[in-house]
Amino acid sequence: MRDSEHKDGGSSGEAERMAAVRRYDILDTPPDGSYDRVAALVARTFQVPIATVTIVDEDRIWFKAAQGLPEGVVEIGRDPGLCASAILQDATYVVTDALRDSRALANPLVRGELGLRFYAAAPITTADGHRLGTVNAIGTVPREATEGERATLRDLAAIVMDNLDQRLAAMRTVRLERELRESKEANLHAALNSRATIDQAIGIIMARRRCSADDAFAVLSRTSQNRNTKLRDIAAEILTQTTTPGPTP
Repeated sequence: MRDSEHKDGGSSGEAERMAAVRRYDILDTPPDGSYDRVAALVARTFQVPIATVTIVDEDRIWFKAAQGLPEGVVEIGRDPGLCASAILQDATYVVTDALRDSRALANPLVRGELGLRFYAAAPITTADGHRLGTVNAIGTVPREATEGERATLRDLAAIVMDNLDQRLAAMRTVRLERELRESKEANLHAALNSRATIDQAIGIIMARRRCSADDAFAVLSRTSQNRNTKLRDIAAEILTQTTTPGPTP
């Protein structure tokens, strides 16, 4: 059985969902204790051998956290009936007996060695309504899911979403700080280059006019004001004129 269902809007809806998955940049990241604890809590709450936190990619279901799966299993195919179907609706998705449920019967996890019989999932949903993946309870014995268990699953999915939002905010802060640092370094480099150019131009004016550094700088500044041109650009022209004869301030 299942709660109220809400289908995504075809390929355009899936494209928007995948854009959200890419935005959070969580796929193929290392294990994280906070997500592992969510999976462990799901397993204890439902008293099932397997619990997972998954992100649904274009053609695979990737496990951000897993409790009870064989070591080394980090993803499965995006076959319908379980996680791939759970992200198509807003509420909890429950399969009480997979061998008697047409939605899940053909799924390899049901027909394969795992022998899945019970499945419950709550979607991990962004603030703008995109379902990135699911928090899942998986059992090998048919059973019901109580309203309390469903509510717990939804709460844990919301906690996962909060963690993802906090991670995204931290990533954006780090990126912004890096961009600001790079911008400051670039500005400093440009300022140093400008200073070097101006100093060389002052030296040329001093040599040509046989004047002091202050007088040479005054000539440079006056020319900049009269021509409404940046001081550095005037200085660069003077340096160019040392190899290409032309009018000099």
